[in-house]
Amino acid sequence: MFRSPKRAREAVFSKAADALSGDTAQLAADWAVAFEKRVSERGEPFPFGGLEADVEALVKGVASVLGDPWYYRSFMGEGENQQIGRRLAEKHVQAGGSLISALEAYMRLRQAMILASRDVFRDSDRPFFDLMTRLNRCIDRILFAIAEGYFGAFQTEIEKQAVTDPLTGLGNSRRFREALAAELKRSDRTGRPFSIVFIDVDDFKDINDRIGHVEADYTLAAVGRALAAQLRGSDLVCRWGGDEFIILLPETDRQKAAVLAERLRASVADCDKCAGATISLGVACYPVDGRDYDSLVANADRALYASKDRGKNVVTQSTDGKGR
Repeated sequence: MFRSPKRAREAVFSKAADALSGDTAQLAADWAVAFEKRVSERGEPFPFGGLEADVEALVKGVASVLGDPWYYRSFMGEGENQQIGRRLAEKHVQAGGSLISALEAYMRLRQAMILASRDVFRDSDRPFFDLMTRLNRCIDRILFAIAEGYFGAFQTEIEKQAVTDPLTGLGNSRRFREALAAELKRSDRTGRPFSIVFIDVDDFKDINDRIGHVEADYTLAAVGRALAAQLRGSDLVCRWGGDEFIILLPETDRQKAAVLAERLRASVADCDKCAGATISLGVACYPVDGRDYDSLVANADRALYASKDRGKNVVTQSTDGKGR
């Protein structure tokens, strides 16, 4: 029975889809081994955790596209396979992988999928070169969509690093400035107060001298964790620099902020991993202690130094720039 070229092509691609679908686990496992070897040669960390399962699901997605051309539309939109690609990208990037090793890895995956299908094509009555060209084009378009996920993941990671303190994993001063600027605008609209808490680790130079710089860095990180553990999801704690931290407390008046600040002080004093460190704190509230960035931070800083003058390891509230 005569078959049109279109029907013959569809039949061959359907067989290729079956070939890929039947051996996805082994294909994914082989690829993961090759990927791990390659990134290890480059001295990069390997993104363990669900990698093979995601790759297997991805190969099944490629098979689905080969078997049904309409499935490609789902992939190029917000389909399941594109989400799989994004998860793979995020795992690789977060593990510290580079774009070069990612592209090399996906070229290996591309080659593996083609090799898994070529025996089917050799047995077909269509010209081998024509079939391989079509398969290459199909897989390349799919992997291009995956590559977009990588670029998005790298961009997200770069943006995250720009506002993250590498020692503590908290936000940095830039992150705090951006958040405070947004909170000022929001409070201007709503008329609701918010507070900031400026924090300094007491006698940190003495801690450095006593336990060494490396252990002192661990102490700073432990202080950061102790502070974060006491906060709400809407609050933000950042490392301001050196041994200083700063906290943004949305929709929190000065009295409530002072109560929280006392809890923060006690949590650090009781922290086993903080190497005996204590903290001094200064509290300022919008709008009574300032209506702009500079005045709020300056008044919280003055309140902090008032805590230092009072003997350290205490909380001081700003009263329009005068500690009490």
